[in-house]
Amino acid sequence: MDLNKLQRPIESQLSMLGFELVLLEFAQSGQEEALRIYVEHADHARPVTLEDCAAVNDGLLAWMDVEFPSFRESHAIEISSPGVERPLATPQHFQRFIGRLCRAHTRLPMDGQKRFKGWISAVSDSSVTLEEDGNLKQIPFDLIQKAKLVPFDEEKAPKHKHAAMVADESGQAQRKASPRRHIWPS
Repeated sequence: MDLNKLQRPIESQLSMLGFELVLLEFAQSGQEEALRIYVEHADHARPVTLEDCAAVNDGLLAWMDVEFPSFRESHAIEISSPGVERPLATPQHFQRFIGRLCRAHTRLPMDGQKRFKGWISAVSDSSVTLEEDGNLKQIPFDLIQKAKLVPFDEEKAPKHKHAAMVADESGQAQRKASPRRHIWPS
Protein backbone atom coordinates (compact mmCIF):
# COMPACT_ATOMS: atom_id res chain seq x y z
CA MET A 1 0.00 0.00 0.00
CA ASP A 2 1.12 3.53 -0.74
CA LEU A 3 2.21 5.58 2.29
CA ASN A 4 0.47 8.65 0.85
CA LYS A 5 -2.90 6.85 1.10
CA LEU A 6 -2.23 6.08 4.76
CA GLN A 7 -0.69 9.34 5.93
CA ARG A 8 -3.68 11.71 6.07
CA PRO A 9 -6.10 9.23 7.69
CA ILE A 10 -3.47 8.21 10.26
CA GLU A 11 -2.67 11.89 11.01
CA SER A 12 -6.37 12.53 11.58
CA GLN A 13 -6.76 9.54 13.88
CA LEU A 14 -3.61 10.42 15.84
CA SER A 15 -4.90 13.96 16.28
CA MET A 16 -8.04 12.60 17.94
CA LEU A 17 -5.77 10.66 20.32
CA GLY A 18 -3.75 13.80 21.19
CA PHE A 19 -0.69 12.88 19.14
CA GLU A 20 1.03 14.14 16.01
CA LEU A 21 2.60 12.06 13.25
CA VAL A 22 6.36 12.61 12.97
CA LEU A 23 7.13 10.03 10.28
CA LEU A 24 5.49 7.10 8.58
CA GLU A 25 7.70 4.49 6.90
CA PHE A 26 7.81 0.89 5.83
CA ALA A 27 10.59 -1.18 7.40
CA GLN A 28 11.54 -4.86 7.34
CA SER A 29 10.67 -6.58 10.63
CA GLY A 30 11.82 -10.18 10.50
CA GLN A 31 9.96 -11.92 7.70
CA GLU A 32 7.26 -9.29 7.25
CA GLU A 33 7.12 -5.68 6.29
CA ALA A 34 6.17 -3.34 9.12
CA LEU A 35 4.51 0.04 9.04
CA ARG A 36 6.55 2.12 11.48
CA ILE A 37 4.67 5.11 12.93
CA TYR A 38 6.71 7.71 14.81
CA VAL A 39 4.53 9.88 17.07
CA GLU A 40 4.88 12.74 19.51
CA HIS A 41 2.47 14.56 21.79
CA ALA A 42 0.54 17.23 19.89
CA ASP A 43 1.66 19.87 22.41
CA HIS A 44 5.36 18.86 22.12
CA ALA A 45 5.57 19.41 25.88
CA ARG A 46 6.70 15.98 27.04
CA PRO A 47 8.47 12.88 25.75
CA VAL A 48 6.57 9.89 24.41
CA THR A 49 6.57 7.00 26.87
CA LEU A 50 6.06 3.27 26.40
CA GLU A 51 2.56 3.73 27.84
CA ASP A 52 1.87 6.41 25.20
CA CYS A 53 2.98 4.04 22.43
CA ALA A 54 0.68 1.33 23.83
CA ALA A 55 -2.25 3.79 23.95
CA VAL A 56 -1.61 4.88 20.35
CA ASN A 57 -1.35 1.24 19.30
CA ASP A 58 -4.67 0.41 20.95
CA GLY A 59 -6.31 3.49 19.44
CA LEU A 60 -5.05 2.82 15.92
CA LEU A 61 -5.41 -0.95 15.54
CA ALA A 62 -9.18 -1.19 15.87
CA TRP A 63 -9.60 1.83 13.58
CA MET A 64 -7.18 0.38 10.98
CA ASP A 65 -9.04 -2.94 10.99
CA VAL A 66 -12.16 -1.03 9.90
CA GLU A 67 -10.55 1.50 7.53
CA PHE A 68 -7.91 -0.79 5.98
CA PRO A 69 -9.29 -4.30 6.68
CA SER A 70 -6.64 -6.40 4.93
CA PHE A 71 -3.62 -4.27 5.85
CA ARG A 72 -2.63 -6.11 9.04
CA GLU A 73 -2.76 -9.46 7.23
CA SER A 74 0.44 -8.50 5.39
CA HIS A 75 2.03 -5.86 7.66
CA ALA A 76 3.03 -5.53 11.27
CA ILE A 77 2.47 -2.15 12.89
CA GLU A 78 5.11 -0.55 15.10
CA ILE A 79 4.49 2.59 17.15
CA SER A 80 7.58 4.49 18.23
CA SER A 81 8.66 7.73 19.83
CA PRO A 82 10.92 9.87 17.64
CA GLY A 83 13.78 9.25 20.08
CA VAL A 84 16.80 11.51 20.62
CA GLU A 85 17.95 11.03 17.02
CA ARG A 86 14.51 12.06 15.87
CA PRO A 87 13.59 12.10 12.20
CA LEU A 88 13.09 15.48 10.54
CA ALA A 89 10.41 15.04 7.90
CA THR A 90 8.70 18.42 7.44
CA PRO A 91 9.76 22.06 7.21
CA GLN A 92 8.12 22.55 10.63
CA HIS A 93 10.43 19.92 12.15
CA PHE A 94 13.50 21.72 10.82
CA GLN A 95 12.12 25.09 12.00
CA ARG A 96 11.52 23.72 15.49
CA PHE A 97 15.11 22.51 15.73
CA ILE A 98 17.00 25.51 14.30
CA GLY A 99 20.42 25.66 15.94
CA ARG A 100 20.66 21.86 16.31
CA LEU A 101 22.97 19.49 14.43
CA CYS A 102 21.39 17.20 11.85
CA ARG A 103 22.34 14.65 9.22
CA ALA A 104 20.56 14.72 5.86
CA HIS A 105 20.75 12.40 2.86
CA THR A 106 19.55 13.62 -0.53
CA ARG A 107 18.05 11.58 -3.37
CA LEU A 108 20.39 13.18 -5.89
CA PRO A 109 23.88 14.65 -5.44
CA MET A 110 24.23 18.40 -4.92
CA ASP A 111 27.66 19.52 -6.12
CA GLY A 112 28.73 15.87 -5.91
CA GLN A 113 27.49 15.42 -2.34
CA LYS A 114 24.53 13.36 -1.07
CA ARG A 115 25.31 13.22 2.65
CA PHE A 116 25.30 16.33 4.78
CA LYS A 117 25.93 16.90 8.47
CA GLY A 118 25.51 20.44 9.71
CA TRP A 119 23.84 22.90 12.02
CA ILE A 120 20.31 23.90 11.01
CA SER A 121 20.77 27.59 10.27
CA ALA A 122 17.66 28.68 8.36
CA VAL A 123 14.42 27.24 7.05
CA SER A 124 12.12 28.43 4.27
CA ASP A 125 9.01 26.87 2.77
CA SER A 126 11.12 25.06 0.17
CA SER A 127 14.54 24.42 1.74
CA VAL A 128 16.72 24.13 4.80
CA THR A 129 20.14 25.74 5.15
CA LEU A 130 22.76 23.71 6.98
CA GLU A 131 26.10 25.03 8.14
CA GLU A 132 28.62 22.30 7.37
CA ASP A 133 32.27 23.01 8.25
CA GLY A 134 31.61 26.75 8.18
CA ASN A 135 29.90 26.67 4.76
CA LEU A 136 26.19 27.33 4.31
CA LYS A 137 24.46 24.73 2.13
CA GLN A 138 20.87 25.20 1.04
CA ILE A 139 19.08 21.89 0.49
CA PRO A 140 15.63 21.79 -1.15
CA PHE A 141 13.14 19.73 0.87
CA ASP A 142 12.07 17.80 -2.23
CA LEU A 143 15.63 16.42 -2.53
CA ILE A 144 15.89 15.23 1.09
CA GLN A 145 15.47 11.49 1.32
CA LYS A 146 16.07 11.20 5.05
CA ALA A 147 17.11 13.57 7.83
CA LYS A 148 17.53 13.28 11.59
CA LEU A 149 18.99 15.06 14.58
CA VAL A 150 22.41 13.89 15.74
CA PRO A 151 22.59 15.13 19.35
CA PHE A 152 25.46 12.86 20.36
CA ASP A 153 27.75 14.59 17.84
CA GLU A 154 26.95 18.17 18.94
CA GLU A 155 29.80 18.43 21.45
CA LYS A 156 32.38 17.15 18.92
CA ALA A 157 31.17 19.07 15.86
CA PRO A 158 32.77 22.38 14.85
CA LYS A 159 30.68 25.20 16.29
CA HIS A 160 28.63 27.64 14.22
CA LYS A 161 30.44 30.34 12.31
CA HIS A 162 27.11 31.71 11.14
CA ALA A 163 24.44 32.37 13.77
CA ALA A 164 21.19 30.53 13.29
CA MET A 165 18.42 32.98 12.52
CA VAL A 166 14.82 32.58 13.55
CA ALA A 167 11.88 34.90 13.19
CA ASP A 168 10.35 36.21 16.40
CA GLU A 169 6.61 36.84 16.81
CA SER A 170 6.87 40.17 14.94
CA GLY A 171 8.61 38.48 12.00
CA GLN A 172 11.95 40.12 12.78
CA ALA A 173 15.05 37.94 12.48
CA GLN A 174 16.68 37.15 15.81
CA ARG A 175 19.88 35.26 16.55
CA LYS A 176 19.37 31.93 18.23
CA ALA A 177 22.10 30.70 20.52
CA SER A 178 23.52 27.35 19.57
CA PRO A 179 23.01 24.71 22.22
CA ARG A 180 26.14 23.72 24.07
CA ARG A 181 24.72 20.85 26.02
CA HIS A 182 21.34 19.21 26.21
CA ILE A 183 20.08 17.05 29.05
CA TRP A 184 17.71 14.41 27.70
CA PRO A 185 14.73 13.37 29.79
CA SER A 186 14.93 9.89 31.23
